[in-house]
Amino acid sequence: MNTPSLDPWSSSDSEFPSKPSFLVSISKINNRVIKYLDLGAVYLTLTWYATKRHSEIERKMAVEAVVSVVIQELSELLNEKSEIFEKVRDEVKKVMEELGEIQSILNNAEHQEQINKVLTNSVVQFLGKVYSIGDAIESFALTKHSLEKMGFVKKHVFVVANEFKLCREVPDVMDWSEDVRRLKSKMKGFSKEFQGWKGGIPLLAPARHQDSHTIRQHLQPWQESDAYYTRKREDTIFKKDVQKLLMQITSNSKPLQIISVFGEIGIGKSAHVKTIYNKQEVKNKFKCRALVVVYTNWSVRHLILGILRQVNSVKGLEKLNDEVLIGRLHGFLKGHKYLIVINDITSLELLEKVRGALPDAYNGSRVVITTPNIEAASFADALCKYRFNPIDMEGGLAIFVKKVWGAKGSPFSDEIMEELKNRIAESCKGTLLRISLLAGLLSTRKEVYEDWSSVFRQLDFATKSPSFDIFAFCYDDLPLHLKPCFLYLALFRKGYEIPVRRLFRLWLAEGFVKPSEEGLIPEDMVEGYLEELVNRNMVEITKKRSDESPKKCRMIAALHDVFLPRAVEIGLFHLHQKSDAAEEPPRIRVRRLVEYTNIKDYLTSKAFNQNLQSYISFNGRKKDMPAKEVGIFLQKTIGARGFGLLKVLDLEGVYQPKLPENLGNLFHLRYLGLRWTFLDTLPTSLGGLLYLETLDIKHTHITTLPSSIWKMKHLRHLCLNGSRLDISAKSRAPSQLQTLWGLFVDEKDARKIGLTLSKMTNLRKLDLTRRSSSTSNSSSYEEIDLWIQSLSSLQSLRLRSKDKMGRPSELIVKPFSSLKNLSQLYLLGHLHKSLDWYQIPAGVKVLTLSVSQLEDDPMPTLSQLSSLMVLRLLADSYVGEEMHCPEKGFPALRVLKLWKLENLKLFTVHEGTMQKLHTLEIRCCENLEDLPVTLLQIKGLDNLVLTDMPELFVSAIKKKKEKHTKIVENK
Repeated sequence: MNTPSLDPWSSSDSEFPSKPSFLVSISKINNRVIKYLDLGAVYLTLTWYATKRHSEIERKMAVEAVVSVVIQELSELLNEKSEIFEKVRDEVKKVMEELGEIQSILNNAEHQEQINKVLTNSVVQFLGKVYSIGDAIESFALTKHSLEKMGFVKKHVFVVANEFKLCREVPDVMDWSEDVRRLKSKMKGFSKEFQGWKGGIPLLAPARHQDSHTIRQHLQPWQESDAYYTRKREDTIFKKDVQKLLMQITSNSKPLQIISVFGEIGIGKSAHVKTIYNKQEVKNKFKCRALVVVYTNWSVRHLILGILRQVNSVKGLEKLNDEVLIGRLHGFLKGHKYLIVINDITSLELLEKVRGALPDAYNGSRVVITTPNIEAASFADALCKYRFNPIDMEGGLAIFVKKVWGAKGSPFSDEIMEELKNRIAESCKGTLLRISLLAGLLSTRKEVYEDWSSVFRQLDFATKSPSFDIFAFCYDDLPLHLKPCFLYLALFRKGYEIPVRRLFRLWLAEGFVKPSEEGLIPEDMVEGYLEELVNRNMVEITKKRSDESPKKCRMIAALHDVFLPRAVEIGLFHLHQKSDAAEEPPRIRVRRLVEYTNIKDYLTSKAFNQNLQSYISFNGRKKDMPAKEVGIFLQKTIGARGFGLLKVLDLEGVYQPKLPENLGNLFHLRYLGLRWTFLDTLPTSLGGLLYLETLDIKHTHITTLPSSIWKMKHLRHLCLNGSRLDISAKSRAPSQLQTLWGLFVDEKDARKIGLTLSKMTNLRKLDLTRRSSSTSNSSSYEEIDLWIQSLSSLQSLRLRSKDKMGRPSELIVKPFSSLKNLSQLYLLGHLHKSLDWYQIPAGVKVLTLSVSQLEDDPMPTLSQLSSLMVLRLLADSYVGEEMHCPEKGFPALRVLKLWKLENLKLFTVHEGTMQKLHTLEIRCCENLEDLPVTLLQIKGLDNLVLTDMPELFVSAIKKKKEKHTKIVENK
């Protein structure tokens, strides 16, 4: 079967105009401009226009996004390199104004009741001109920059090479005055074409002013936002069904039972089954467990491998054929009592094939499948079937009210609520996800029903389309800058928990962040982006840090199924997940390459890779063979383009990838992620990455970095692994650095390093380990201590002091009172004074003390910290025998951990103290005699973890605890 062409001008459909001339020569355009156009949005419009599978308004909005990115990126370029454009300033300024006018026209078009097809087609054609003008401006800047870097001899050698076509990377025209003339000509030509284009489009009414659409302004630290800060517990909607299913899974029936759970997409079946899977009683009953999420077009091989990797650690599975894999899984499971959960399977054929690998050992094993497909749900061997039916109207309204207003309830009248109930039922069809999405969308509007009614009118109009789905409706409602951010989440596998730290820095490096009008830095902006996506219920936080801030997130699974194909179709990224023989070549040039299988099997032809901007690898092979093929691929990428166009190189988790020595030729690289790669060294050319923003070598074996790192003037996040920095007298630390994590400082270099670090005044996160001898002179670290005191923006601080043997030693630091923004503080080492001397700021939320050897009870001081949420007193942090918590102390404390306080005997908690405590963990406090009743009777105390505590102590606590408090006992 022939694959249909995605080139709209290759179609015989008379609806398409003749092929614009700019596409004929598009392969000749200098691809560096993609940094400024990016997002794959050019292809978004062209592909959707060709296939006609999406609405006219979606295509128009895609073009508006492109123009918005062009304006933003070119504005930054003009500001940063203003001297380069001195001779063409007037022409470029005029074009920038015209780009703004184009954006205004498109914004007006968004709010017309019906989009004029003439306008849409005209916009699509004119997009190529916008694309090429950005290309011309960027090429002009790149040529100038390249010439300035060349010496006289080298420059003329390249000129000769270019004349004889020996060096394709050198611009065709080396004469600077000729470049100026050409750019001026292009600017004037664009202005003329723009006027002609504008004159040929229909007159549009002004855009309606939508002041009700209030995007959440990120004016305070996101940790204080309800989106993350409040502890949430999702109510079980299908409580009876879940209870029945739990009883079925944990019953004592011996034969293998295959259980089918059926329900529409978004009904909540997979989430509820996962909740059961993670229950402690289920974990205790089934030591052999696997939960696999099935992806579109998965074969039985994918499914078998997915199960095997969770139940068995055998290496080399990828080399085995399907029959052997099925035999391996069957043989392994036969000797175990197992629970296998297969989520989101839609193919009855796939179920029948995998059935042969699931033996009945007559030991109570269970297999649970969830599916929205009624045919798959009717699988003959599934003797137990559960159907999750749509939520009724009253239930749907109750869920909606809770999602929007929480416990405070609706502010609307009963009459309005009755109408709202009907609207919800009509739009959401009783599915939990659709109700959540509608609630998230309406939460961005003012609580005025007239404003909400306008949304419902749009819904009414949209539902007339046979292809309507509220998923797409909510996506269309996203602000322009959030659309690429949301789609970008789909490049991570469905169900994959994305580290928020990683996601934020990737968004920044990809250029998705628009400038802030409130003066917020980019890191604040991306936090606001995630917050809005969470508030809209399109992204979920899957794991939180101890202070309730988000640690991991993911796109809602059902949305992943919908939007992954769209993101791939529009060219936002290309997934390499099959071998060369099986994988279809990309239909459009690849902007972002996401690797799920060995990159050596990838098609490396120039046509597909000359525009490559991002390479993100999830090649999770076993940690036995270094990934040499990564270096070969990168070498080809760099060699093909000279400078290299990559902005993102993310190899996190790839075992020892081979990096090319000329890595520094990736001149425009913004993000280099090497966390968990276990690399030993970095290429010496690292210093050539002048525009690098993030360098992450945490969890590697790299212990030193060259002094050339200080050339990286744009570096914002430097994550090390206890590494030393080579600092010379001429070193100039990047003043805009936000994160410096994992730095190791030796005593002999401390003063010199301190003088260099003192230039970093904007740090927000600092982790520093210093080596001190027993006879250490504290003055060696005087400059570093004074520098830390000056970091007024510091939010997270970890300081450790160790001797030459790696053992904790004396930690001499100055008071922290000047660090008003400090939220997290971790201190390891002997503190030479009582705790109150250190003047810990009242805003600290997480405090960890280890080997502090405090002799005075720290609780009276710590109890006064009004924001303290998490307190960890670890090994030998306190060496006294008694600890007293004063009345009404610790007003915000939620987690308390007491570890290896070997001398502690008496722990007193007065009335009204720690009233928000929900988790208490006590480990290896062998002399502790008891816990006070005032502590055990705290209403919210849900989790009590006792590890390596005497049996008599545990028995006594079990008798005194409240019923709702769950004890976890570890040995």
